[in-house]
Amino acid sequence: MTSNDGAPYSAHLERGAGVAVWRQIEQILAAEIAAKGFGEEGRLPSEGELAKRFDVNRHTVRRAMLGLAASGLVSVEQGRGTFVQPGAIDYSIGKRTRFTENLRQHHHSPQGRLLASSRVKADPTVAKALGIRANALVYRVETVKESDGVPILYARNWYPAARFPELPEVLARMESTSKALAEFGVADYLRKWSRIGSMLPEAEVARRLNINRQQPVLVVENVDVDMEGTPIKYGITHFAADRVQLMVEHEI
Repeated sequence: MTSNDGAPYSAHLERGAGVAVWRQIEQILAAEIAAKGFGEEGRLPSEGELAKRFDVNRHTVRRAMLGLAASGLVSVEQGRGTFVQPGAIDYSIGKRTRFTENLRQHHHSPQGRLLASSRVKADPTVAKALGIRANALVYRVETVKESDGVPILYARNWYPAARFPELPEVLARMESTSKALAEFGVADYLRKWSRIGSMLPEAEVARRLNINRQQPVLVVENVDVDMEGTPIKYGITHFAADRVQLMVEHEI
C-alpha cells in the first residue's frame, strides 16, 4: 500500500507499547483512508491480506475493521468486502418522514422492496401503539430500502387490517406507501412520535442490511397518524449506522 505520492505507508506495530495491536491497525488504516490510499473504488484488502501484511491473526484484523466501521469510516458488506464510506446520508426524522423525499433531497437514488407481509394478531405492544384491542388483526409488512443500490434500512411495520383491507396487495401494486395509503382515503399522514436507540443487529436484520452482526444499527420505533390523529402505522426501522445519520427536525 502506498500513498498518493507513491511513498509507502508504515505498517510498523509496536507490540507491548500499551496500545492494543488491533487499535494500532485501525489507526494505520484510518490514516490511509484519510490519505485516499485505497483508490477510486475504495475497497480495502481482505482480512487475510491484512493479516499477512500486519503479521497477525484474522480476529485481530476483524476487530480493527469493526472499529473503523463503528467510526463510520468503512462499510462492511457481506459477500463483497470492506469499502471506504463516502459519507453518511443525513436522514431527516420530523413531522413528515418520507424515505423517497429524504434521499432525493440529497441527490441519492432511492429504491424500495416489499419483502414479506402477513396478517397476524396484534400483540400488546402493537395494539397499544395502534390504539386497538389486543389480538385484533393487523398486517405485518417487511421492507428494505436502498440508496444508490446499497441497503440503508430494514423496516417492520404494522397496520390495522380493518382499516386497510388487502393492504399488502395494494403496496405491491403501488410500490409506494404514501400512494397505497391514499387508496384507502389517507391523503396525508404525520409522525406522532419516534423513539431512537441503537443495538447490535439480530441475524435477520444483519442479513437484510448486508452488514456484520458486530456492527451496531440505529433503531427507530415510531407511530404515524392520519390528519385526525388516529394511528395508522406502528413501525420499527433498523438503519445501518455507518451509512445513515439521523437528523431530528423541530417545527419552528
